[in-house]
Amino acid sequence: MMRSELGIDIEHDVNIHLENRKESRYFFAFIWLLYAVVYMTKNCYNGAMAGIVEAGILTKSQTGLITSVFYLLYAPMQIVGGKASDKYSPEKLIKVGLIGAALANLVIYLNQNYYVMMGAWAFNAVIQFGVWPSVFKIISSQLVRSDRKTMIFYISFAGSMGLLLSYMVAAMLPDWRMNFSVSAAVLAVFAIALHIYEKHLNPLMKWDRVAVKPAAGTAGVQTNLSTFKLFLFSGFFVMAFVHFLRGIIGQVVTSLSPVMLMESYENVPAYMGNLLNLLVVGAGIAGTLLMKLVLYPKYIRSEAKGVLLTLVVALPCALILRGIGSINIAQAVLSLCGISLLSSAGTLLNTYFTANYVKYGKNGLAAGISNSLSALGFMANSYGMLKISEVSGWRAVMDANVVLVILAVMLTVVVVWQCVKFKEKYE
Repeated sequence: MMRSELGIDIEHDVNIHLENRKESRYFFAFIWLLYAVVYMTKNCYNGAMAGIVEAGILTKSQTGLITSVFYLLYAPMQIVGGKASDKYSPEKLIKVGLIGAALANLVIYLNQNYYVMMGAWAFNAVIQFGVWPSVFKIISSQLVRSDRKTMIFYISFAGSMGLLLSYMVAAMLPDWRMNFSVSAAVLAVFAIALHIYEKHLNPLMKWDRVAVKPAAGTAGVQTNLSTFKLFLFSGFFVMAFVHFLRGIIGQVVTSLSPVMLMESYENVPAYMGNLLNLLVVGAGIAGTLLMKLVLYPKYIRSEAKGVLLTLVVALPCALILRGIGSINIAQAVLSLCGISLLSSAGTLLNTYFTANYVKYGKNGLAAGISNSLSALGFMANSYGMLKISEVSGWRAVMDANVVLVILAVMLTVVVVWQCVKFKEKYE
């Protein structure tokens, strides 16, 4: 059937989906690679941080401030992107983000003035407003229905792979500035590739069916609640705040480990810190696989209870890291790996929790809000934790991490209670 007969154009239409499983899986593989690359480029500064600090180009707090400004702007724009992805073509929003991010990276490669770098990275934060909400919208709405839950699992560790790539690239490149030139090139390539791929997918897309109101007494989408009350009563808002706390906890170990290990142990130079951090990031990928392939949903059926379990088990690792510098480096790396593993497992469960809002037609907005809070966690880590390390040292950072884990445990208990009450009353 020709595209003109269907009347579908991916660049303009939203309520469309694929029914050809083979094409759907090919499209997902492309989107997975695309998002891993986007995540890699978002972490350019983290990957280059040890080299920048070692070379004396910027201080830790200056580098952290640039990253913090990125997330300060990125966070609220994710909510805008979430609403936009429910109304406009997610593919078009992704292309806008890719082209803009490529330009921002190119500017930094060409000009290392502190304020130019700050401005370029701030622009990068704004222009990527729709990338993650749109990726989530595609996976939860446009792929073949029978594959969507499985693909949500696979996309959950694309971020970990992107982070791993960022540190691998940083470890291999001779100059930290090349991180940004490589990022600009791959982002531009994926923007062009997506534009071409759309032409192939247009005739394969089908219109979504009109939603049918469920029969009385059955579980369905009818709650008679506003969006705000839906998110409030179902535990979404509290879970999003837990995601914010886990963003700080997880980022402390995955993004700050190279600098922390370099400064806490005399025999660890910058390049060795980046190489050791590959183990930490790899543990995050293992955590995602462990949760889906072994634990969920066979043993862990409730996403909220699963998040609670990951936080409780992470607490001993956080307590061990309070001795950073005095404990041997093997203990430190293993504890960092433990927190990374558990944090990624919790992120997967949070993604499934967010996907529950597909049936209410709020999956794009839910993904945007959740990613916004996660971004604020990254910001608090990038500037706040680095500032603490400069003023009081890395042990003070680890003390703060313990407090955050305990607070996250307490709030997740509230989410578990809210989920039970919401299902009893509305579902």
